[in-house]
Amino acid sequence: MIEYTYSPEIAEADRLVILESRIYKDWLEKTQEKFVVTKVHFASVDFLRKGRQPLFIKLDATATLPDGRPVHGIVLVRGNAVGVLVVLRCEGKKYLLLVRQPRFAISEQASLEIPAGILDWTGDYRKVALSELEEEAQIKADDSELIDLMDFWYKGKSEGFAASCGLLDERIRLYAIERDVTPEQLKAMDGKDQEYTEEIEWIKTVVLPYEEAAHEFIDGKNLIALFLYERWLDAQK
Repeated sequence: MIEYTYSPEIAEADRLVILESRIYKDWLEKTQEKFVVTKVHFASVDFLRKGRQPLFIKLDATATLPDGRPVHGIVLVRGNAVGVLVVLRCEGKKYLLLVRQPRFAISEQASLEIPAGILDWTGDYRKVALSELEEEAQIKADDSELIDLMDFWYKGKSEGFAASCGLLDERIRLYAIERDVTPEQLKAMDGKDQEYTEEIEWIKTVVLPYEEAAHEFIDGKNLIALFLYERWLDAQK
């Protein structure tokens, strides 16, 4: 039995909502398979702007390995995510379709990233990947176009790579798609603006030559996606 406590800022009406949320229940189920959890203190919770669905849950757990050794228990629970590397081929050259958006946490006004998003309540990675492609990159893709880089690399052993395993529960499942485009299509994909005021997202698409883009990456998921895509290409040979 886990003993639960809450910081004063968490309303009593929200406590059951947190315990019943998909992201917390998924995290707890996986955690209890390998650790013994006796206490959980909820320090804070941030909700989606629509409804009262938890988006981020910060907690401090009292937990041990099965043999009794204690472990660091501070976790920021946010659930899993997806990312898609978009490779465009035009007149014998390769390009990447990326997005720029503000990232306050790393003090960047225009962070360069692959299209990505948090896994929704469906738990369907491929569906969310296609949705993010359409929303962020303005690309309508078919499920058959998705190259599952996680299945290729991990052979079904992992849902995704850990973005920051000392704090976040998040694992990011990565895909790639390849498209042959004309010069006109390539130009039309560059510089599109998307504004999603309710989600506070300001996104601009950008098309960059393949190698040039790679040398601008600081976002971890970009680099991992590129690394796995290169390995996937080698395997096709």
